[in-house]
Amino acid sequence: MSDIIIYEHPLNEKIRSYLRIEYLAQQIDRFRKLDSTAGFKPFFDCLFSLAELVDRGELKKELIKDLEEQEHHLTQWRDADNIDNVQLTILLDKIQSFSFHQSQPNKAQGLISGDQILHQIKNKLALPGGGCNFDTPLLYCWQQLPQEQRTSDIERWLQPFKMTIDAVELLLHMLRESVSYEEYVAIAGFYQATCEKNQLLRVKLSGHQGCYPNVSGYRNRFAIRFSALNGQQIHDIKFAISCC
Repeated sequence: MSDIIIYEHPLNEKIRSYLRIEYLAQQIDRFRKLDSTAGFKPFFDCLFSLAELVDRGELKKELIKDLEEQEHHLTQWRDADNIDNVQLTILLDKIQSFSFHQSQPNKAQGLISGDQILHQIKNKLALPGGGCNFDTPLLYCWQQLPQEQRTSDIERWLQPFKMTIDAVELLLHMLRESVSYEEYVAIAGFYQATCEKNQLLRVKLSGHQGCYPNVSGYRNRFAIRFSALNGQQIHDIKFAISCC
């Protein structure tokens, strides 16, 4: 088991969506690199889930708002002392490179419905054992294509998601880096506290303690109850928290 494990818990629905998009993007990146026909089902499962999240209208509004706020905050830091202006400029350039517009239509679901392979796969994967060769002969044919052609198709399918994924990953990175950890002790495995206007709770824990946190919380208050992997009684647990 890892020496240090970091658990994250969203404190609002926006961050919950951001974390899910980040997770799906990481899984897609993992499965797309598999040069094997056996890895197609989890790849497409993640792709279709990502399309549903990205096409939600409120997500684009939240991204535009968060990017504008981050740009404003970073601009205010330009003349501050002890600021790495090179890194600051890199972040500002990255934020300004995103071109989200509220009037732009969402393309993810349109991509799926307009693509012959994706449309057939989505209709069949929901079946128990869906994805068998007789269910999706078009997919089976596609799987026999050279790796270069399959890679080209995958890149084309992922293109409508790229800007959203990059923006979410940047915003989460900046959020995580905004606050340092503080150490605490959960008496008999329980800890609770308030958190003013925070969005993300990060719990850092030694894996050698043999437990994991169950977190409940929303906006201004949270509670953590640690549970043992082996079901034994929990004693005092040392851990660290970052309220972002």
